[in-house]
Amino acid sequence: MKRALPILVASALLIGLVSLGAQDNPNANPEPDGQYEPGRAVARISVLNGDVSVRRGDSGEVVAAAQNAPLMADDRLLTSSSSRAEVELDASNELRIGPSSEVRFTAMDVRSFQIQVAAGTVTFRTLRAGQAQVEVDTPSVAVRPLRPGAYRVTVREDGTSEITVRLGEAEIDSQHGGEHLEAGQTMEARGPATDAEFQVVQGSPLDAFDRWNDERDRYIENSQSSRHLSPAISGGEDLDQNGQWVNDPNYGSVWQPTVAPDWAPYQNGRWVWEDYYGWTWVSADPWGWAPYHYGRWFWGAGGWAWYPGPVFAQPYWAPAYVGFFGFGGGFGGGFGIGVGFGFGGVGWVALAPFEVFHPWWGRGFYGGFGGGALGIHTAIVGNANVYSSFRNARVTGGAIGVNTAGFGRGGQFTALNRAQLASGGLVHGVLPVAPDRSSLRFSDRAVSGRFPQARAQSFASRMQAPRVEHASFDQQQRGMQQMSRGNFSSPGRTGATGGGQSAAHEWNRFGEPIHGTSGAANSGAYRGYSPSASNREGYGGGAVRISPPIVQQRDAQQRGYSAEPSSRGNYSQPRSFGGARVAPPSSGGGRSSGGGHSSGGGHHR
Repeated sequence: MKRALPILVASALLIGLVSLGAQDNPNANPEPDGQYEPGRAVARISVLNGDVSVRRGDSGEVVAAAQNAPLMADDRLLTSSSSRAEVELDASNELRIGPSSEVRFTAMDVRSFQIQVAAGTVTFRTLRAGQAQVEVDTPSVAVRPLRPGAYRVTVREDGTSEITVRLGEAEIDSQHGGEHLEAGQTMEARGPATDAEFQVVQGSPLDAFDRWNDERDRYIENSQSSRHLSPAISGGEDLDQNGQWVNDPNYGSVWQPTVAPDWAPYQNGRWVWEDYYGWTWVSADPWGWAPYHYGRWFWGAGGWAWYPGPVFAQPYWAPAYVGFFGFGGGFGGGFGIGVGFGFGGVGWVALAPFEVFHPWWGRGFYGGFGGGALGIHTAIVGNANVYSSFRNARVTGGAIGVNTAGFGRGGQFTALNRAQLASGGLVHGVLPVAPDRSSLRFSDRAVSGRFPQARAQSFASRMQAPRVEHASFDQQQRGMQQMSRGNFSSPGRTGATGGGQSAAHEWNRFGEPIHGTSGAANSGAYRGYSPSASNREGYGGGAVRISPPIVQQRDAQQRGYSAEPSSRGNYSQPRSFGGARVAPPSSGGGRSSGGGHSSGGGHHR
């Protein structure tokens, strides 16, 4: 035992060093597009109270906000006179937004956040030190937090600003210099950024908004789930009261949700079209951020469980971790509308740990819209047995589908039976379904409430925000429409293969993730719990294998996974459920998002 201990310690240190090296040097291992590209980080709407809306930066569309909806660079969030919201920028940084506010997310990537407060009150909360630089801008000054703390910023109707440091310390910058602001101090600032005036006074008194912030801090800081997750995974605090962590003999620490017996992953929510990322899952489960954008699902001894991946590995956010497929010829009412590859229904299944993942977003995908979608990569594996292709498809309710006409448009989802899965088409790459304007909505709710009319058009700024290039929504829609009408009968850039064979190889860029790979035989394929470097079971060119707990390493093919769905019943009859139903309460009353995580009256599903 004394000899084994140093080996285990050395192994753990080596894993940590390799993981840290991957974070510090993103070029050391290829990673999915969007993770380090300027402006491509994704934040989460984590709390809603009252009427809250989002003006989308990609289309200008104003939609009702929803819990677990993503926010990206150039998006704006607006609250009405009696509402408030919280946005998780990452696992370290939170933005709480008070009533009658407008907030613009100018820059968002893993190393920088720049936020403009056009009207109202926000509190920027840094819970722990992270790698991101942060700046909160007002019409007069730029606020730069210098260390973890709580920073309250108000922009009044007359354009004047009030900055209060509750915890921490901040640098307040203007074009003519900066001032240091410490905890317990408030700065009043007025005038344009080119000629701002200020005065420092005693800190403003606490109010109801501050007390709500304190409640949220306690809720997050008391979370026990963080012990089981990589520090880079956000949203873990919502797992505590909605499930339990258990030890699985194959994967170590996994999370089991408290759900109804017929529940399955990726059934309670909707598919939304997002700029750059394409089809993105927005969950209606109150805890539905981390388990749908990181890690993998599997059916274990206690039912459905989520494996978040190794704690020391670098996880990567994805729009969803599913396998798409086509099936049927007129499912759900006989529309018979194909999606370009001869199927009337679109299906998906949550990927199990170490199954091959085929990304559908990134620079190569997004760049295709500039050339009429000719550069978008998709391959269809025809006549494939979906039931045999995905481990979770063998679990009753694990494979879910909707008529093509309803995909991304709030259509009714249905659990698919084994007969429906016997012959289909596996989608490797971009799902050839074009969005419409309804695909931009996070929920079926209409926009309601009176929102502030912000006067501010210019803001003080010290940090140079990276410019984010957008293809217009109309461009993206036309490109996808053209693609969906493409010829999938022959191999190629948008080709098909028959009999379950691997898709044709496609052109790839050196130093980027390989597209179009399929099957375990492809050693460079995505095989881990998340794409790219973290999807391969080793880091640093395969020198170190990062897998479930060190003392429990096994080959992925030998993991004790039940392939038969007998424990969930037979596939004799499909069942239907809404794309946005409310999850039933648990028997133990654990579904409530307590601790200040209020969900009343907002634009929720």
